[in-house]
Amino acid sequence: MNRVLHNLLIFLALSFLSSCSTGRHSFSRIEQMYEAREKGKNCFVQFADGRFKQYRSLELVRALGQAPHLLADNNTRIYPDEVLCYQNADHYAISSQGFLIGGHLSKISSETLPGFAVRIMKGKLNVYVKKYKNGARILDEFYFQQGNRREVLVYTPELMDALIKNMPEALEFYNAYRKHLPKNRDLIATAYIFNQTYMASRK
Repeated sequence: MNRVLHNLLIFLALSFLSSCSTGRHSFSRIEQMYEAREKGKNCFVQFADGRFKQYRSLELVRALGQAPHLLADNNTRIYPDEVLCYQNADHYAISSQGFLIGGHLSKISSETLPGFAVRIMKGKLNVYVKKYKNGARILDEFYFQQGNRREVLVYTPELMDALIKNMPEALEFYNAYRKHLPKNRDLIATAYIFNQTYMASRK
Protein backbone atom coordinates (compact mmCIF):
# COMPACT_ATOMS: atom_id res chain seq x y z
CA MET A 1 0.00 0.00 0.00
CA ASN A 2 1.45 3.40 -0.96
CA ARG A 3 2.20 6.10 1.59
CA VAL A 4 -0.72 8.34 0.59
CA LEU A 5 -3.25 5.55 1.19
CA HIS A 6 -1.48 4.58 4.40
CA ASN A 7 -1.69 8.15 5.73
CA LEU A 8 -5.34 8.29 4.69
CA LEU A 9 -6.03 5.14 6.69
CA ILE A 10 -4.43 6.66 9.78
CA PHE A 11 -6.50 9.82 9.30
CA LEU A 12 -9.68 7.76 8.97
CA ALA A 13 -8.78 5.69 12.03
CA LEU A 14 -8.21 8.78 14.15
CA SER A 15 -11.43 10.32 12.81
CA PHE A 16 -13.19 7.06 13.67
CA LEU A 17 -11.99 7.54 17.24
CA SER A 18 -13.25 11.11 17.51
CA SER A 19 -16.65 9.81 18.64
CA CYS A 20 -14.93 8.08 21.57
CA SER A 21 -14.26 11.34 23.37
CA THR A 22 -15.38 11.48 26.98
CA GLY A 23 -18.64 13.22 26.24
CA ARG A 24 -19.73 10.63 23.71
CA HIS A 25 -18.10 7.48 25.02
CA SER A 26 -21.32 5.68 25.93
CA PHE A 27 -22.98 6.61 22.65
CA SER A 28 -19.91 5.49 20.73
CA ARG A 29 -19.80 2.10 22.48
CA ILE A 30 -23.48 1.57 21.68
CA GLU A 31 -22.78 2.32 18.02
CA GLN A 32 -19.78 0.02 17.97
CA MET A 33 -21.73 -2.86 19.48
CA TYR A 34 -24.61 -2.41 17.03
CA GLU A 35 -22.33 -2.24 13.98
CA ALA A 36 -20.47 -5.41 15.07
CA ARG A 37 -23.60 -7.58 15.05
CA GLU A 38 -24.06 -10.39 12.53
CA LYS A 39 -25.48 -8.66 9.48
CA GLY A 40 -28.63 -10.15 7.98
CA LYS A 41 -29.52 -11.98 11.19
CA ASN A 42 -32.02 -10.99 13.84
CA CYS A 43 -32.14 -12.25 17.42
CA PHE A 44 -30.70 -15.70 18.10
CA VAL A 45 -29.07 -17.88 20.73
CA GLN A 46 -26.38 -20.50 20.18
CA PHE A 47 -26.83 -22.79 23.15
CA ALA A 48 -24.00 -24.53 24.99
CA ASP A 49 -25.39 -27.92 23.89
CA GLY A 50 -25.09 -26.94 20.23
CA ARG A 51 -28.69 -25.92 19.53
CA PHE A 52 -29.29 -22.74 17.54
CA LYS A 53 -32.58 -20.91 17.87
CA GLN A 54 -33.91 -17.67 16.44
CA TYR A 55 -36.31 -15.39 18.30
CA ARG A 56 -38.48 -12.42 17.49
CA SER A 57 -37.06 -10.54 20.47
CA LEU A 58 -34.27 -11.09 22.99
CA GLU A 59 -33.98 -8.77 25.96
CA LEU A 60 -31.14 -8.54 28.46
CA VAL A 61 -32.80 -8.48 31.89
CA ARG A 62 -30.91 -7.07 34.88
CA ALA A 63 -33.77 -6.36 37.27
CA LEU A 64 -33.06 -5.88 40.95
CA GLY A 65 -33.52 -9.13 42.84
CA GLN A 66 -33.27 -11.30 39.72
CA ALA A 67 -30.31 -13.16 38.28
CA PRO A 68 -29.28 -11.59 34.95
CA HIS A 69 -30.79 -13.49 32.03
CA LEU A 70 -32.13 -13.20 28.50
CA LEU A 71 -35.87 -12.98 27.98
CA ALA A 72 -36.80 -14.49 24.62
CA ASP A 73 -40.07 -13.50 22.94
CA ASN A 74 -41.25 -11.97 26.24
CA ASN A 75 -41.85 -15.35 27.89
CA THR A 76 -38.77 -17.62 27.94
CA ARG A 77 -35.90 -17.07 30.37
CA ILE A 78 -32.42 -18.12 29.25
CA TYR A 79 -29.57 -18.06 31.78
CA PRO A 80 -25.86 -17.45 31.11
CA ASP A 81 -24.71 -21.04 31.69
CA GLU A 82 -27.05 -22.19 28.90
CA VAL A 83 -25.56 -19.90 26.27
CA LEU A 84 -22.46 -20.03 24.07
CA CYS A 85 -23.25 -16.81 22.19
CA TYR A 86 -26.27 -14.68 21.37
CA GLN A 87 -27.41 -11.67 19.41
CA ASN A 88 -30.19 -9.26 20.23
CA ALA A 89 -31.24 -5.94 18.72
CA ASP A 90 -28.29 -4.17 20.36
CA HIS A 91 -25.23 -6.41 20.29
CA TYR A 92 -23.54 -9.77 19.70
CA ALA A 93 -21.87 -11.40 22.71
CA ILE A 94 -19.99 -14.60 23.45
CA SER A 95 -19.34 -16.50 26.66
CA SER A 96 -15.79 -16.15 27.94
CA GLN A 97 -15.97 -19.79 29.07
CA GLY A 98 -15.04 -20.70 25.51
CA PHE A 99 -11.97 -18.45 25.37
CA LEU A 100 -8.67 -20.25 25.10
CA ILE A 101 -6.65 -18.70 27.92
CA GLY A 102 -6.39 -15.66 30.14
CA GLY A 103 -8.79 -13.01 31.32
CA HIS A 104 -10.45 -12.02 34.55
CA LEU A 105 -13.57 -13.54 36.05
CA SER A 106 -16.54 -11.22 35.75
CA LYS A 107 -20.00 -10.99 37.26
CA ILE A 108 -20.81 -7.61 35.71
CA SER A 109 -23.87 -7.40 33.49
CA SER A 110 -23.98 -3.71 32.57
CA GLU A 111 -23.59 -4.38 28.83
CA THR A 112 -24.18 -8.09 28.43
CA LEU A 113 -24.65 -11.27 30.46
CA PRO A 114 -22.12 -11.75 33.29
CA GLY A 115 -19.04 -13.61 32.07
CA PHE A 116 -19.71 -12.62 28.45
CA ALA A 117 -17.74 -10.36 26.13
CA VAL A 118 -19.53 -8.11 23.68
CA ARG A 119 -18.16 -7.64 20.16
CA ILE A 120 -17.29 -4.06 19.29
CA MET A 121 -15.63 -4.61 15.91
CA LYS A 122 -16.23 -7.26 13.27
CA GLY A 123 -13.93 -8.12 10.38
CA LYS A 124 -10.84 -10.15 9.67
CA LEU A 125 -9.81 -9.11 13.18
CA ASN A 126 -12.70 -9.24 15.66
CA VAL A 127 -12.54 -7.21 18.86
CA TYR A 128 -14.44 -8.13 22.04
CA VAL A 129 -14.58 -6.36 25.37
CA LYS A 130 -15.60 -7.66 28.79
CA LYS A 131 -16.08 -5.59 31.92
CA TYR A 132 -14.54 -6.75 35.18
CA LYS A 133 -14.09 -5.31 38.64
CA ASN A 134 -10.71 -4.38 40.07
CA GLY A 135 -11.23 -3.14 43.61
CA ALA A 136 -13.69 -0.25 43.36
CA ARG A 137 -13.09 0.26 39.63
CA ILE A 138 -14.83 -1.33 36.67
CA LEU A 139 -12.45 -1.86 33.77
CA ASP A 140 -12.55 -3.08 30.18
CA GLU A 141 -10.65 -6.20 29.17
CA PHE A 142 -10.05 -6.66 25.44
CA TYR A 143 -10.00 -9.88 23.43
CA PHE A 144 -9.05 -10.53 19.81
CA GLN A 145 -10.00 -13.15 17.26
CA GLN A 146 -8.75 -13.61 13.70
CA GLY A 147 -11.87 -14.54 11.75
CA ASN A 148 -15.00 -16.10 13.22
CA ARG A 149 -13.72 -19.66 13.65
CA ARG A 150 -10.44 -19.03 15.46
CA GLU A 151 -9.83 -18.97 19.21
CA VAL A 152 -10.56 -15.78 21.18
CA LEU A 153 -7.53 -14.54 23.10
CA VAL A 154 -7.10 -11.93 25.82
CA TYR A 155 -5.12 -8.88 24.74
CA THR A 156 -1.44 -8.53 25.49
CA PRO A 157 1.07 -6.39 23.55
CA GLU A 158 2.82 -9.61 22.49
CA LEU A 159 -0.43 -11.08 21.15
CA MET A 160 -1.18 -7.91 19.21
CA ASP A 161 2.26 -7.94 17.62
CA ALA A 162 1.74 -11.56 16.57
CA LEU A 163 -1.75 -10.93 15.15
CA ILE A 164 -0.81 -7.93 13.02
CA LYS A 165 2.81 -8.71 12.14
CA ASN A 166 1.90 -9.42 8.51
CA MET A 167 -0.07 -6.18 8.15
CA PRO A 168 2.60 -3.44 8.28
CA GLU A 169 0.08 -0.60 8.12
CA ALA A 170 -1.60 -1.74 11.34
CA LEU A 171 1.69 -2.69 13.00
CA GLU A 172 3.23 0.71 12.29
CA PHE A 173 0.21 2.53 13.71
CA TYR A 174 0.07 0.32 16.80
CA ASN A 175 3.76 0.80 17.63
CA ALA A 176 3.64 4.54 16.93
CA TYR A 177 0.49 5.39 18.88
CA ARG A 178 0.09 2.89 21.71
CA LYS A 179 2.09 5.05 24.14
CA HIS A 180 0.12 8.17 23.24
CA LEU A 181 -3.50 7.00 23.07
CA PRO A 182 -5.66 5.39 25.77
CA LYS A 183 -5.57 1.62 25.32
CA ASN A 184 -9.18 1.29 24.20
CA ARG A 185 -8.75 3.89 21.45
CA ASP A 186 -5.38 2.53 20.29
CA LEU A 187 -6.63 -1.06 20.00
CA ILE A 188 -9.84 -0.14 18.20
CA ALA A 189 -7.98 2.09 15.73
CA THR A 190 -5.38 -0.61 15.08
CA ALA A 191 -8.08 -3.19 14.39
CA TYR A 192 -9.86 -0.68 12.14
CA ILE A 193 -6.70 -0.16 10.06
CA PHE A 194 -6.08 -3.92 9.94
CA ASN A 195 -9.60 -4.65 8.70
CA GLN A 196 -9.68 -1.80 6.18
CA THR A 197 -6.29 -2.79 4.77
CA TYR A 198 -7.37 -6.43 4.50
CA MET A 199 -10.59 -5.45 2.69
CA ALA A 200 -8.64 -3.21 0.29
CA SER A 201 -6.25 -6.05 -0.52
CA ARG A 202 -9.19 -8.31 -1.46
CA LYS A 203 -10.57 -5.92 -4.09
